[in-house]
Order: sequence, then C-alpha cells, then structure tokens
Amino acid sequence: MNKLMVYAYTGVVITMLFWGSAFNAMSYVIQYMPPLSAAAERFTIASLGLFILFAAIGKLRWAALRQNLVIYLIIGIIGIAGFNLGCFYGLQTTSAVNGALIMATTPLITLLLTILLDGEKLTLNKFIGVVFGLSGVLFVISHGHISTLLHLKIAIGDLFILLGGVSFCLANVLSRRYVKNATPLETTTFSMMFGALTLIILSVIFEHPSQAIAMAPITAHLAMGYVIICSTMIAYLFWFNGIQKLGAGRASIFFNFVPVFSMLVALLAGQSLNIWQLIGTALVMLGVMSSGGFIQIKRPALIAKPCTK
Repeated sequence: MNKLMVYAYTGVVITMLFWGSAFNAMSYVIQYMPPLSAAAERFTIASLGLFILFAAIGKLRWAALRQNLVIYLIIGIIGIAGFNLGCFYGLQTTSAVNGALIMATTPLITLLLTILLDGEKLTLNKFIGVVFGLSGVLFVISHGHISTLLHLKIAIGDLFILLGGVSFCLANVLSRRYVKNATPLETTTFSMMFGALTLIILSVIFEHPSQAIAMAPITAHLAMGYVIICSTMIAYLFWFNGIQKLGAGRASIFFNFVPVFSMLVALLAGQSLNIWQLIGTALVMLGVMSSGGFIQIKRPALIAKPCTK
C-alpha cells in the first residue's frame, strides 16, 4: 500500500472520529439554537474560512468551479444542506448515539447506489457486511423489539437522520462520478459554499438566525466552534480526499466507526448506554470488518461425487 493510500485511510478514520463526536456536540448546540440557524452558522463560517484560506494561497481554480458548477450546486444542496438539516432536526428528538448508529446505514445505501450508478460488483463479503451493519442499526432503532419495525413505530428524529444519510450518500456517489478535473480541496470548498448559501436562505425564511445565534450561550458557540473547525473544515477535506482515492463505496464502509466514537464521547461525558446500543454496535463492527475485507468469507467448495452405475 503506497503512502497516498495510507494517508487516505488515516484521513477517513480521523473524519469518523470528528463526525462521531459532532453528534454529541450538535445535540448540545440545538438545545439553544434552532436547526436551520445552527446549520447555517456551521457552514457559513466553515465555507468562508476554507475559501479565504485556500484562495489566498492559490489553491482554488475558477476553471474547476466553472466546469463543475452544476454538480457542486447539487452536492451543496443535497450533501451539505440536506444531510445537516436531517441531522439537526433529528437530534431534537433522538439521542446522539442513536443518530450516529443510524448513520451507519450509509455503507448500505452507498453500496446500493454504486451498484446502480457505477456498476460496482456485489461480493459475498460486502453483502454479508451490509446485512450485519443494517441488522445492527435496525436493532438500535427498534430497541430490540421486532414489533416496532413491523408496525413502523420509528421515532421521527430517527427518520430525519436516516433521510439525511440518504442525501449524504447520493452526494458522495455523484461527486465521485461527475466531478471532473478538480482537487478534493476545491470540491470541498465550492460545494460547501453552495450548501451554506442554501442554509442561509432557508434560515432567513423560516427562522431568525441572527437573533438565535446572538442569544445562545458561549458554551454553545464553543461546541459549535469544535464542529466548525474539526467536524467540518478538516473532516470534509479528509473525506473528499478519501472518496477520490478510495472510491465512495470503500470509503463509506468506515462510516460504521461513527457510532463507536460517539459512544466513547457519551461515556466520557457520563452518559449511560443501553444494551440494544451495545449489541447494535457489535453487529455494525462485524459488518464493517466483513465489507472491508478484514474478515474473509468464502463460499464452500463443492465436492464432486464419483459417478456410479
């Protein structure tokens, strides 16, 4: 494995750490700020920071923006605005750990999309990994009761986060397929700017962002600062680089680590975990190990019987 691949894998794992802990931080932020205002603050500051920094050192090419204008707009609306609205609204009525665990369905969704759009082959390892991962998430949202799933008694917050995950996966696959002649840095910055613009417009229409942001306590802004710097600016750069080097399907497998990091943060914060969350995590980890090839599952060999007359 060459150094570029090692850096890509390392960056994706660090991204999962930042995104896993972001669920805990955002759960705190939305106690003081409405979802649209919180999401708008996050991506307005992050996108401006990235744009000013990289434009100043000549890392942004307007040719890349012109060539990919439409796809950047789509990624910004779907993958940035849609994903974060799902998360922020979802975290109003579900826990950070539940939210992180539900987001672990992204490998399944991404795999299905890459099969449909990119013609990726479905191997036995990937299939079994998806089954384990999906089983873990279903175990969490049903609290271990199959009747919850049979009667579709799923919390609205869980549903919002699931829809946000679908938006995120679609944007990743579209990015890999349609972004041309652009660096991960350019894709991150330009798509984030369009996402921020979408969130600003929505927050002005439906909320009072300036008032909400001004009234939030300093602790909420400190938590938001962590989300902006680590979980947004740094994480998205690592993530788009991972997609470009590894592919959307392989990179998304690591999304199963998000709930693990979220649980660790919850434990450090003194929160208790439920048995179905622990079982769900175990199933999810088995899924990522199988899909990633860490556990090799082979079809049993067929033994030919001698013909007898």
